[in-house]
This record gives sequence, C-alpha cells and structure tokens, in this order.
Amino acid sequence: MPPLKSAEGEHAMRLTIRNKLLVILTAVAVVSAGVTAYLGYSNVRHTLEESTFSQLTVVREMKADQVEDYFQQIVDQTVTFSGDRMIVDAALEFRRAFASLGRELNPGRAQTDEADLRLRMYYQQEFLPRLGENLGEADSVSRFWPPSRQARLFQDIFIASNPFDTGSKDEFDDPRNGTSYARAHRLYHPIIREFLERFGYYDVFIVDHETGHIVYSVFKEVDFGTSLLSGPYRETNFAEAFEAARGSDAPDFVRLVDFAAYKPSYNAFASFIASPIFDGDEMAGVLVLQMPVDRINKIMTNDRRWREVGLGETGESYIVGEDFTLRNQSRFLIEDREGFLATIRAAGTEPSTIEAIAGLDSTIGLQRVKTEGVEEALMGRTGTRIFTDYRGVDVLSSFRPLDIRDVRWVLLSEIDEAEAFAPVRALRNRALLFMTVLVVVIGCVAWVFSRSLTHRLKHLTLQAAELAEGDLGVEMATTGHDEIADLARSLEVMRRSLQELVESQERSIDALSVPMIPLRDGVVAMPLVGELDSRRLEKVRNELVEGLSHSGATVALLDLTGVPTLDADSAVGIEGAVKAARLIGAQVVITGLRAEIARNLADLGVHFEGIAIEGSIQSGITLAMRLIESPGVAWDDEMTEENEG
Repeated sequence: MPPLKSAEGEHAMRLTIRNKLLVILTAVAVVSAGVTAYLGYSNVRHTLEESTFSQLTVVREMKADQVEDYFQQIVDQTVTFSGDRMIVDAALEFRRAFASLGRELNPGRAQTDEADLRLRMYYQQEFLPRLGENLGEADSVSRFWPPSRQARLFQDIFIASNPFDTGSKDEFDDPRNGTSYARAHRLYHPIIREFLERFGYYDVFIVDHETGHIVYSVFKEVDFGTSLLSGPYRETNFAEAFEAARGSDAPDFVRLVDFAAYKPSYNAFASFIASPIFDGDEMAGVLVLQMPVDRINKIMTNDRRWREVGLGETGESYIVGEDFTLRNQSRFLIEDREGFLATIRAAGTEPSTIEAIAGLDSTIGLQRVKTEGVEEALMGRTGTRIFTDYRGVDVLSSFRPLDIRDVRWVLLSEIDEAEAFAPVRALRNRALLFMTVLVVVIGCVAWVFSRSLTHRLKHLTLQAAELAEGDLGVEMATTGHDEIADLARSLEVMRRSLQELVESQERSIDALSVPMIPLRDGVVAMPLVGELDSRRLEKVRNELVEGLSHSGATVALLDLTGVPTLDADSAVGIEGAVKAARLIGAQVVITGLRAEIARNLADLGVHFEGIAIEGSIQSGITLAMRLIESPGVAWDDEMTEENEG
C-alpha cells in the first residue's frame, strides 16, 4: 500500500496552493486595474489635449484679428490725418515759424546764455535723473545737448520755461511772446492734442522734410526742435521712419518701425509710424505718430481678464518680434512681479535683463522668447505644440505669424501643461490609490479563501480579464454568500469606481467641449470640436441658452470648424439649439461649415433655412457686429442682404 502523507506535508501543500492563488488573483487585479487605468488615462489626456489646443487656437485667432485690425486702423488714421487740410496748413506754418523764431525774438548774447543755462538745469535736474532711473546708470548732458541754437531756443521756451510740470508740458498752449510760432501753436496745438487724446497716441510730431527739424510736438520732450538728419537722435527708429516717409513721393505712403528703446521718452520702448504731408504736388513736411503700447497690452491681456477668454490661471497671449523679445507685458509680471523675476532668474535670464525689467516694470523689448513656437512662426508657420516657454515651464502653445505692415511679429496663446492636464493627473492619482487598496483587499481575500477553486472562480477570472482589456461595462457575478462572491463584489466595486472616474472625466471634457467665449460686447462664440451625438447636442443647446442668458449677449457664433462630420440628426439638433436661442431673443450665426459637410447635408435633404451661415469666424463676427449696430433691422432682412451680397 502507498505510504501515507504526513500532516506537515499536507499542510505544506495547502500553503503552496494558497500562495499560488494569491499571486494569480493579485496579478489579475493589478493588471486589470493597470490596463484599464492606462487606457482611461491615455484617452482622457488625448481628448483634453485636443480640446485645449482648440481653445487656445480660438483665442489666438481672436487676438490676431484684433491686433491686425488695430494696426490697419492706425495706418488709415495716419494717411487720413497727414492728408487733412488742417495738418497741411499746420506743417507749412510751423516750418516757416520755426525758421523765423530766432529773428523775431532776436535775443542778445546774455539772453541766449541765460536760456542755455535754464535748459541745462532742466536736463541735469529733471530729465537725466528720470532717465537714469530707467537706464540703471547716470548719463551726461552732452549726449543729448542740441547742437542747434534754434533747437535750444525752442526747448527753453516750451520745456525749460514751460510753467507746467514734466508730463504735462502739452497743456502749454501759448508762450505769449508775439511770434508767428506762438500764433500757430495757439491755433493748431489744441486740435492736434485732441486727436492724440482721442486715439491714444503717445505723441504727434511734424518734421521739416528738408532740414529734419522736429518743428512741432504735442508733449515737447527733449527731441523737440532737434534735427533727425544731424541731431543726437539721427540713428533712432524715429529717424528711420521719418527718412522713409521723406523719401517717398506717394501721399498715401506709410512706414511703420518696430519698437525700440527711445531715450527722449526716458528709455521707454517706442514705435513710430510716418507719412508724408503734401500740399498739392509739393511736400510740406512729414507727420510722425509715436505708437502707444497700452492699447496693444489691453488687447493681449483682454484688459487683464485672462480667465474670461478661457486662459485659466496660467494662460496668456503675447507678441514676439523678430529680435525674439516680447512686444507686450507678460501676464506673470503683471500678476506677481517678484515671483516672475524669481522665475526668469531661475530659468537663466541675464541679470542685466532682469534688472532692466525690474527698473522699467516692463517686459516689452526686454524679455527674450526664443522658443520652438516663436521660431516656427517667424518662419511663417502656424501650428500647435508642447514645449518649454521663456519661464522654463512646459506649456501647450498655439502660434502663428501676424500680418502687420513693415514689421515681423508672431503671436502665441499658451497655458501651462500642469494646469491643462490637472484633471488627468487627478484621475491617475485616484486610480493608483484605488489600485493599491485593491491589491491589499484582493490579497487578503485570496489568502483566506484560496481553497475554493470552483467554476465560479474561473468565470470570475474571465470577467476580470475582460475588465483588464478596458471593458468597464462587464458586471461581476456577485450572487452567493461565500468567498468567491465576496471577491466578485470587490472587483465590481473596482469596476464601478473606475467607471465613475472615467465618466466623471468625460463629463469634465464635455464641459470643456462647449466653451462660451466672449468676443465683444453683445457677442459670444461657442466653438464645437469632435463628433456631435444626441448627448452633446443637448449639452450645446443648454449651454448656449444658459450662456446667452447669463452674459446678456444678443448674438452667438456657433463655430463648426472642429466638427468632422454632420448627419441629419445632428443638423436637426443644431437647428433646435438655434431655435432655443431665438426664444430668449438672441440670434445665432453658424460659422466654419465646411464644403464637404454642406454637400452631404444637401444630399440628405437637410437645409439650415432661416439661419445665418458664414464661412469663417471672422466674417461671422462682422455679421454679428452689423446686427448689433443695426438692432432695428430684422434678422430675415439681414439674411436677405447677405444672400444678395
């Protein structure tokens, strides 16, 4: 007869089986949860990345349109103003009066010396100290001293002897010295100053095209009266703009020069735009406008309301010139000056640059931005990418070149990667925590109930394998009251929790997929991305009505650029959203409907009757503004005009 097994041997065998089962069940749990979590993480990250890039692109295009439109307005204003009869007369009179001031006053040697002394004291006591604060170092009077006696005489009258404080010199209308220049200044200065204030320019100049002398300036800084051909500012971007306009024989010629440090404006970065002034066929002078930076900053920062355009806590839009420096203020300098300086210092920015940014409290022309996106855009390319920005922080970026006369600028809209993918990281962390708890639970269950190797255990293993493949719809068989049933219920808890996590993230993504973006007063945009099923269409309708109600907007742009396909049911759903908007008194313009989608809908017999359709969001904005500006025009009438046009 065979030998009997000892009790120790039998116990050892039972322990071996339990250990094997423990390993198997634990491995199944870990693999199932790991694969499921990885698939969920990858899908959510990819979807969230596409949604973020789409939103950044919408913001980028909106800002690009605003900046390009602004510069076109400046060009038009410059040409119009230089051709105005008043400016022509002012240029002629200021040139004659500038040349005759010395003869009319005929100051003696003592008076001339006294005027030079007053002017020198102004340079030493007011101009140079203020300039030194921005330069970070002292400078000498000799570098700025006007060589022309005529220029010094003008600067004494309108600057050194001006009764108004620095920064308010423009309030001095009449020196009351009986000269022809005083009469011309009394007549034209208030009119030109009103133009400057209305359109927000930093300064307005009239320059003698023959001598290069600045014969008129609104604010009368230390460049006033000097020659841009031979004076101390002959190598500035101001002189560059002037010489280009001086050399043209076309009345509508305009030359725009990029921003550069300009010492007469206390080393602030300044840009100039110039156009010749013609009296008939004869040149009468050159009109030069000193560009403001405040308007560009306001556009790029959305008047410091970054969150309202979908840029969250870390997003920003900015312009970079061909010298790889910023053309507007950085959001991070505005919101946290000291934190920003510390960040760029850690990123390796030159100490001299940091000192200049701190001194001027500005990043314009100072903060270097040589990133992948900037380099691509300067080569004329448009795109989206993830890279490290000028702070040394990884960002999602949407970039493109700008179409602006005479300058090479690019525009980028970005948001920190950490903020963009925060929901994905939360999902990952919760999944890892749950997996850890699950492994512990499964290990305990397997250790206690390892002897129940039944059919139900095999069936449960198969279900767990399906779960590992990412099928969250499989339900565990939880019937019974034994150990296997307990294990099944634990796996079911895992499945439901993971399903809830994925559904929660899907809901978050749904919320991002129908953003409501304010464009202008009374106009909002809702860019749609991805497939439109019945659930998303209901979301679109509800968000559209709710957003219009809360914002008070009267026109909404429903952009379908990011929608790959559109069937009859989807079209009906969009029509329903439009009708719902109309019930609350708003109108909807559909933009971005691609030709292939339109042909498919036509084949299906679907027509968006009574709904305004525009090819691009830009044309949609134009139509929206017309509707807002002409509230008395019926929607159908506007539609008829558009179709006839």
